[in-house]
Amino acid sequence: MKAINRNRVLTTIQRLKASLLLVLVLVACSKSDEGEAAASINVQASTFLVENVNTCSTSLGAGTVLSFKTPYSTSQNLTIQKMLIKTTVSNGESKDAINTKFTDTGENIEWVSCFTFGSQDWVEYEVRLESTDGSVSNVSKVRVNKPSGAN
Repeated sequence: MKAINRNRVLTTIQRLKASLLLVLVLVACSKSDEGEAAASINVQASTFLVENVNTCSTSLGAGTVLSFKTPYSTSQNLTIQKMLIKTTVSNGESKDAINTKFTDTGENIEWVSCFTFGSQDWVEYEVRLESTDGSVSNVSKVRVNKPSGAN
């Protein structure tokens, strides 16, 4: 039978106490000073309409006008200042952009895109909203299949 090393047991207990104290401090520091929950933005699934095929211009030629509506809610009265958009096309290429040209109804962000499909079968938009206080929403994804006759 092996004897228990009392110093080793005490050292282990001290480490556990220190770890518990660290966890308590981290939890306490993660809350705001006023005890209020942090502001948040929650987006739901975006919807779209194909407005006009081949009637707008992009650097790739005539494009299709796509109108989007992104419903959202906030935990506080936040002002949306920009949209963070990741665009991915069917061949896997993607691009990040910031959009500040939209209409905010208080419940929806409404925005328009001119997109030239070319050889792409679809384009997917991943949208996050950012408020003036720096809060960023979850992601809303919407995929648009190439409309018939679209460039």
